[in-house]
Amino acid sequence: MNLKPARKNIKTMLITTHIVHMAYQDTKSLVLYQVYGQIMILILAALNTYYPEYLTYTFVAFIVISLILTFSRMRSQLKGPSFEQLKEIRGSKKIYEEGTVEVSRLMASDAQLTQEMKPLAVSSFLGLFAIIIILVWYPMYFNFAGSLTSNSSLSGPLRFLVFLIGYEVPYIMMAVISFRQNKVSKSFAQIPRNYTLFERGLVGQGVVIRSPMDNYEVKLDSKRKFVELISKDEKKPMRVRLYSSKPDELFNLIKTHGFSRRTNNLYGTEKG
Repeated sequence: MNLKPARKNIKTMLITTHIVHMAYQDTKSLVLYQVYGQIMILILAALNTYYPEYLTYTFVAFIVISLILTFSRMRSQLKGPSFEQLKEIRGSKKIYEEGTVEVSRLMASDAQLTQEMKPLAVSSFLGLFAIIIILVWYPMYFNFAGSLTSNSSLSGPLRFLVFLIGYEVPYIMMAVISFRQNKVSKSFAQIPRNYTLFERGLVGQGVVIRSPMDNYEVKLDSKRKFVELISKDEKKPMRVRLYSSKPDELFNLIKTHGFSRRTNNLYGTEKG
């Protein structure tokens, strides 16, 4: 079997779906982000209405503030355990390890994975397309808005409405896409390209889980050669898929060392 085309497809999808994993972790963060955005839009639209000479500056401010909010959200989601916690995990005995080459090979041989990742790829491409639309929308629309609102006969509320539409249309479009990405990402597992299981936890590419993992359910799929850790926290759903050359061994090691004694026989299930 020639795995090169499959590997290329998997790699492409992983790159294009990176933005999806930056989706909102929960409904609360989604709502707060939208509220902050609406407040910002109302303020900027009011400034444009009553101080039109600052239109260029408020446009720049909108872009800068949007980027700050976005990076702030990304930073909070990427925040992992403290250095001390990570040091504690890495300082314990190494039990199992899988490298990038082997994980990539196993992913490429999993024909079902490509189908599973298609919704993520679609959401990512929609996000990229929306960014292009927005970059075209802002200069075109606000040039039109500037010339339209320069007419002194236009009332203040109407001028406000013109500017409000200019900010709301692209913002609503991005909100819809973000909501879609958030919904899609919850149904898909994170796949670290390399990882190591220690006695005190799991450390992988973008993934750190401390032991005991009692808040997770562990599932084995021998046929597709992976083990999944599924969080039972409904507020912060999380699935981590560990592709393994020895999935049965990894499954048993996680059950033995990853859970406390009172729960290590409760959360293990096998798919095939």
